[in-house]
Parts: sequence; structure tokens; C-alpha cells
Amino acid sequence: MAVLQKIRNKGVLLVASIAVALFLFVVGDALRGGEILFAQSKQQAGEIDGESLSIQDYQKMVDELQVYYEIMSQKSSFSEDELNRIKDEAWQNYIQSSLIKKECDILGISVTDEEIAEIVRMGATQLLQVPFFMNRQTGRYDYSSLQNFLSEYKKMKDSNTQIPEVYEKLYKYYMFVQKSVRDQLLGSKYQTLIAKCLLSNPVEAKMSFEGRNTESDIVLAAIPFSSVDDSKISVSDEEVKAKYNEDKEKYRQTVETRDIKYIDVQIQASGEDRIATENEMNDAYSKLVVATDNNAAGNVVRSNASLMAYSNVLKGKEAYPAMISAQLDSMAVGQAVKPAYDAMTNTYYTFKLLNKTVEADSVLYRQLAVIGNDEKEISTKADSIIKAINEGATLKSIAKKYNQEGDSMWISTSAYQNSNLDADNALFISTLYGMNKGETKKLSLPNGYTVILQVVDAKNPITKYNVAAIVKELKFSDETYKNEYNKFSSFVASNTTVDKLEANAEKNGYRLLPLNDVANNAHNIAGIHKTNDIIKWLFDEAEEGAVSQLYECGDNNHLMLVALTGVNEIGYRPIDRVKDEIKETLKNDKKAEMIMAEVKGISSIENAVKAKNVISDTVNHISFANPSFVRATNASEPIVSAAAAKASNGSFAGPIKGNNGVYMLKVIGKNKTAEKYDAKSEESNLANTALRMAMNGVIYDLYQNANVKDLRYKFF
Repeated sequence: MAVLQKIRNKGVLLVASIAVALFLFVVGDALRGGEILFAQSKQQAGEIDGESLSIQDYQKMVDELQVYYEIMSQKSSFSEDELNRIKDEAWQNYIQSSLIKKECDILGISVTDEEIAEIVRMGATQLLQVPFFMNRQTGRYDYSSLQNFLSEYKKMKDSNTQIPEVYEKLYKYYMFVQKSVRDQLLGSKYQTLIAKCLLSNPVEAKMSFEGRNTESDIVLAAIPFSSVDDSKISVSDEEVKAKYNEDKEKYRQTVETRDIKYIDVQIQASGEDRIATENEMNDAYSKLVVATDNNAAGNVVRSNASLMAYSNVLKGKEAYPAMISAQLDSMAVGQAVKPAYDAMTNTYYTFKLLNKTVEADSVLYRQLAVIGNDEKEISTKADSIIKAINEGATLKSIAKKYNQEGDSMWISTSAYQNSNLDADNALFISTLYGMNKGETKKLSLPNGYTVILQVVDAKNPITKYNVAAIVKELKFSDETYKNEYNKFSSFVASNTTVDKLEANAEKNGYRLLPLNDVANNAHNIAGIHKTNDIIKWLFDEAEEGAVSQLYECGDNNHLMLVALTGVNEIGYRPIDRVKDEIKETLKNDKKAEMIMAEVKGISSIENAVKAKNVISDTVNHISFANPSFVRATNASEPIVSAAAAKASNGSFAGPIKGNNGVYMLKVIGKNKTAEKYDAKSEESNLANTALRMAMNGVIYDLYQNANVKDLRYKFF
């Protein structure tokens, strides 16, 4: 009873304790849920209309597109810039297909699996160029070949068999093509719907043709705006504001950007580095000079890790770098060139001409591999084959007895001269090109293989060279890098504000450069590789006025410091950011008024060319459809083309205001091109042009309304 009484006395406290515990339990779950959501948000590569794209799904799109280009281009690797283009294309494909699909869902437009299957059966464009999907006899796309491939792939997949890499790539390629075909067909249906809203007519078609078909020759009198002194023109803040409001849509910003100032330090070789490289090259030159044969010279090249590998074969002049090929014709065989520096390639080079001769550029040949149990048997077989051929048998007929083709094939100098040939291939090429037309020869290769070679034909004799070249890039040493790093690091530590950077950069030998409108989808800063960490800092961490840490970037040869000087939000750019641009436009408008007032009474080209500050010129073959380029003002001027098209032959027009000046002109000739008018074709072209413009506008509007967020910079 005493215990029960104690519980009753502490009841309120007990209930409160339980309530707190339950609250903490719920809050803990909520916090854990929040952590999960936060983690998921950190994995977002982008967002469209509130729907997020995970980095995993985006990377899958990039991988699929990369495989597509690997198959299409027959390349196994891409440069950093090429990979960036693939990433951007995958993103753009995703955006456009998502925007169009959403519209089509609303409109009830769809693509069925049957439609896709029919396109694949008939041969989608992307499938027509893949050898695996072609008929071996016709060399054309064969649906049954594709089916066989898919069947083989499925069998391997189902049986857990190791699938060859080429099969995996081809399957990914096929799946990507299917997806692309679906997106393209859906887009085509949506585009057809838009096209039904656009019409062209015979009157418009005729005007369009005349605008392109009628060409004018004119005498032009141009007065550039630059001929009026800026000091004579004043533009008030009120005028700037009025112009800004008038043209406000021009200053709409659809993506958030950053304005920065940066210092880029490119590490370069020091004087000590240059001397060290020159010493290495002089030593290599000395060894080349005394090399007694081609093999010895080749060993010197290899031991010096030359950028240009040596193969003991004759090559065309174009196979060698320009600084070497330019000297070959004037050299004697056995001559070596002393080390020199080539600024264009930032390399030191030295070389020795080992041989020079005239031989065929292309050779038609046959070959037969001789197989036996040992060297003696192989040699005996080879000799009997040579004897049989000398007695009238053909190599092709003998080859068939050994289950070989023996067909003739062409080889050209360009096929081998840019490859790093091993000893076997180099001997093969040298022997083949050293044979006479109709000659048959036994060739025993160092790898143990023996072949019979026969030259059927040889064409296009050219001069070829055997050159042992040592080419080395002038690189900075680790010591040089360390010195530059320490020097710049000290500067960065002492200059942590924009004002200090502006005051001290030049004093310390650095250039502080401005760069405006850096977007978060940029792959680098100022064209320098591996600056993605800086972009992350600019968009995720930095506040206006902040100065970054020192970044190591580029191809391990750049140091960079960045200051954030401006944040440009999505929306209309503030008037103070575009004030100078507007003021320049208003100045030109006022200059145009002044110039036009001065030449108001001029009514002939003869008087026009005598006017103050006039630059006269004759411009031929201009039409309404093609804006003329005026050399006098260095500008494209559609207004000149329009005025010439409207004016009759012999008439005077002007003054008229253009982009860079005021113009007066006289038409001195009207001509028709040889093009014939085709009303149906012209109307079709106009409709297609209108459709392209409409689609661009539609996609732009859809994009603006979709609240697209590009967050890929977090993962680049």
C-alpha cells in the first residue's frame, strides 16, 4: 500500500516523464527523416517542375550517351572537354524530353511500344552504322542480325555467363537508341501539332523569294558614329532609366551567375629547369652522333624517353613534327642536328637522319603464314613454297592448300607511319617496301613466325626518311613548383579582401582579371581545367566580397585565387549593372540625330560622298534576305539591305540610321539570280522556318515556367 501511495503521489511527474520520452522519440524519428531528406537533396543533380533528378540517374544518362559516342566514333576514350560536352548534351536531352513529355501527357499524345518496334524493325538511323547489326553479305542493316544479337545477350544474361565488354556496350547502345527514338517520335508528334497552327501563303512566298532573288549593287556613303566626339553627347540618369524600362526584357537573366576577379598563376620552367633540360639534350645529341647503326640510334631515343617514339622504318615527311620535317631535305644521311628549342610546342629537340630514299607510297601484296612443328620444318616448307611460286604456281592457290585466303591487299605509308611499331612490324614493313614488283620473299620474324611475302604492285613513289628524334617538353621541376606555390601562398595569406587584391596584385607581379557572368553550369574558370571546386565555392559557400583560398588546378600547372565581386540572381539585371551598355546605346541614338540633321538636305550620292566624315564604298550583290556587311563601320547592317531592296534602280535613299553609323546610298544595279520560283517549295520552306522559330519559343517558354535547377556543378 505504501508503494501504491508513492506512485499516486508521483503520478503527475511520471506521466510528464513518459510524455517527454514519447516526444523525444517522435522528434528523433523526425530528425532522422530530415537527415535522410537532406542527404537525398545533397544527391540531386537537378530539378524540373519540382521533380528531382538524382546524381545516380544523371550519371546513368551520361554513361549511356558516352557509350553511344564510343560506338559511333569508334573511340574508347575522350578528352576532358569532350566528356564535358557529353555531360551537357545528356542534361539538355533530359530537360527537353521532360518538358515535351509533360505537355504531351496533358494533351494525350503518346508513343506506343508497337511504334518503337516498327521503327527498330525498319532501321532507326542510329542502328544503320553498327557492323553487329548488319548483314555480312549486303553490308546493310539487318533486323534479324539485331534479333540474333539480343537473343545471344539474353542467353548469356540468363545463364549468368560472363558477358563480353563489347556485348555490354552494344546492348547499352541499343537501349539508348530505343529511348532516343521514343523521345524523338514524341517530339515529332508534338511538333506536328504546333505545325498545324502555322500557315504560309502564296503572297508571303512570293515576297520571300523576291527578297532573296533580287540583288542590288550600291554606292554607299557611311558616316560612323565614332566620327562624333563623345564629349559633345550627354546622357542623363533619367534617360537611362527610361530606356531600361523600355527594353527591360533584354535584361532578363534566366540563370544565376557570379561576377569574379581572379589571379591565375601558370607555373613555367625556370632558368635552372631550362639549363637542366639543355644538358640532357646535349648528352643525347652526343650519343646520337656516335651511334653506329639504326638500332643504336633507336636505343638512344628510347633511353631518353622521347615524346616521339622510334620505329626502324622509312616514313613520309609529314610523319615528323614541323621543326624536324622542315630540315630533312637539306640534310645528308648520317647528319645530326644540335639541340634546339621550339616555342610553338614548348619542346627541345635533336635528331639524326639515318636514311633517305624514294620508294612507293602504296604497295599491293599477298602474304602466307608458314606453320610447322619446328624451325627446320618451317624453313623447309617456306623454301618449297618459294620454289613452287618460281616454277609458276600462284601464292593464292598455295594459300588455299593451307586453309588461308592469300588475297591481295593494299597498304599505304599513312597506315603505319604514325604508329609506334615493334621490332616485328618494323621488319615486316621494311622488308615489304624494300621488295620489287613481282618479287616473292621469305621473312623470318624475331617472334618466331615465318611468312612468305609477294609484292603484286607498287604505286606513287615518294621520298621517305628514317629519323631518330629525341623530343622533350620543357617542364618545370618540383622545386620550381614549390617556390611558386610558396610565393603565391604568402601573397594570398596577406591579401584577404578585394580592395587589398586590387591594391597589391600588380606590385607583386600578378594580374587581377575580371570575369563576369560565370554560370554554375560552366565546366571551368577562364578555360582552365579542374577548376570545378572553385565553382562549387562560388555558388555554395561564398558571399559577395569574399576571397577564396589558393586553388591548385589546371593540368597540375596552375595556381588560382578568386574573389566574388557580384551575385546576379535570376530575374532582371539591376539597372546599375547595365547602365554603361544603355548609355552607349543612347549616345549612338543622339549621334545619329546629329549626323542626320547635318545631312538632311542631301539628295544625291554625289553630294553625299562629299559630306563631312563620310567614308564611301561600293557594295555588290546585297539582298533583302542577307544583311550587308559594311567595311567602313565594321558592322552588319540589315537596314542598308532593306533600303537597297526597296529603292528602284538609279534612285537615292537616305539618310538612314544603322547599328554603327548613318548611311546614304544610290542603287546602281538590280539583278535577278538564276534561281527559279517554285511556289510550293517556297511555302514549305517558310512553314518550316516558322515552325523552327515557334518550337524554339515554345521550348523557351516551357523552360521558363518549369523552374529548372541545374545543380550538376556540385558533382563535376
